[in-house]
Amino acid sequence: MMDFHELTMHALAELVMSISPPLMVSIVFAVAYLLVGIPFQLTRGPGSRDGYGTMAGVLAALVYIVFAVGYQSEIHHISR
Repeated sequence: MMDFHELTMHALAELVMSISPPLMVSIVFAVAYLLVGIPFQLTRGPGSRDGYGTMAGVLAALVYIVFAVGYQSEIHHISR
């Protein structure tokens, strides 16, 4: 029996995987860039926004790609 947390995470994973991967990578990059870049711009200037925002966006996009590949391989493993 699945508890609420497992059910919610499974539903979230299904929702994320239903969106096309290139679009989702772009969304994840943009959100991370804004969440990290805007505070750095306010405190340290636009150069910091570009540097730290881009690093955060790339890292978040890579984490999403790893999540997506792992989730897809789990689906293929279970279906065999």
